[in-house]
Amino acid sequence: MKGWLRALALAALVVPALVVTMACGRRHAPAAEGPPKPTPEAITKVSENGPVKATVKVWPPAPELGDPLYLELTIEAGPGVTVAAPFEDEGLGRFAALGWVHDTRRKDDGGTVEVQTYTLEPPGSGKHRIPPFRLLVTDARAAGSGSGSNAAASELLTDEIPIAVAPVDPTRAKEPLAPARGALPIVVGGLAWWMIAGLVVAALIAIGAVVWGVRAYRRQAVVRQRVSAYEIAVRRLAALERGGAPDETGLDDWFVELSAIVRHYLEDRFALRAPELTTEEFLQEARRAAGLSSAHREQLSAFLERCDRVKFAGYRPDADESLATLAAARAFVEDTRLREAA
Repeated sequence: MKGWLRALALAALVVPALVVTMACGRRHAPAAEGPPKPTPEAITKVSENGPVKATVKVWPPAPELGDPLYLELTIEAGPGVTVAAPFEDEGLGRFAALGWVHDTRRKDDGGTVEVQTYTLEPPGSGKHRIPPFRLLVTDARAAGSGSGSNAAASELLTDEIPIAVAPVDPTRAKEPLAPARGALPIVVGGLAWWMIAGLVVAALIAIGAVVWGVRAYRRQAVVRQRVSAYEIAVRRLAALERGGAPDETGLDDWFVELSAIVRHYLEDRFALRAPELTTEEFLQEARRAAGLSSAHREQLSAFLERCDRVKFAGYRPDADESLATLAAARAFVEDTRLREAA
């Protein structure tokens, strides 16, 4: 049953996500293929702050409008130093990130090297600037504690990079156009009917899985409670028996504990909610419990009356009679335990 629950929960999470992803897509996404390596002519800016070194490279240095533009941010950090950087498409100003590739590797001395390479789209021709990247540096070594809130924090800003984008060469206007990519979809700017139907089906599956899972969990919780009721009662009876038969001064407390063990067992085993009822009222509730036979009810009635004689009538049984009462309680618990789950 747990396997079915996990499968349904996974379907409830994955199916809507797949449908939404197919329907909506993403404007910015990691590049499917890695960008080229930086050229020797790339504009390079290096910034350092203690154990952290940030290198920004932009190429080509003189792009033309429509040409791909690449930016590589490399962060080298010493051991024990963590750097929070604005990855993805944050911190790029007016430039749009068409895609990116991220790579992380660990150096031999325990430090790390993170490389984020972007494919950028300029907003237009003319002079532009790539704003500085703001890096938050946390040096655990400076605090001497190794980690935690005492670690020293600082900020590292990379240099701004000016770049000029040339307009399209007029001579390229005579170049042949790329072939057509095919017909446009019937629905533009909205969701197709099959996408809406998929979302509705996914939502119904998710709701059904949640409802079924909650009901199954509740049923399992009831079974676990009824099984554990037997285990708890057996442990408490064994602990009471290890203490031996009560003496004259401890009879009342001993029989109160014995009666409480059986009462709590019945409340959990048969879902009786009667913690403050008298013996007669408790027996009335027990008669309504499904699973208790008439013989069990008579056995329970005799046991509780014997406990009440000690607690309220001043009756003083000997050691053998006390232990016999405990044995009767154990036999009652064994006879009424949840056999199927056990």
